[in-house]
Amino acid sequence: MAGPTNEDRAHLAGLLGEPAPEGTARSVDFLHGQLEAKAAQHTEDAPERLFTEACPHGVKARLCDDVDSLDSFLPPQTAALAHQVADVFEATQPATA
Repeated sequence: MAGPTNEDRAHLAGLLGEPAPEGTARSVDFLHGQLEAKAAQHTEDAPERLFTEACPHGVKARLCDDVDSLDSFLPPQTAALAHQVADVFEATQPATA
């Protein structure tokens, strides 16, 4: 196995916010790593990401009857939305025939 390539090193440097390896400052790999890192830090700016992350947590918490645990491990915005999702499932009643 040859190990990491220059492209791999450039991508990783971009992800970690480190300077680009020599000769790769404008490489697609380095710039892509920087964009990925930036996007990961700003989930609150992307409501669809926040919603996508919160939904499974809210559903699981409701199914496990452990909604209070959401505040212990989720960021505040995600926890608030997960609580809303869990509340919807609590209020929903099965249809009767």
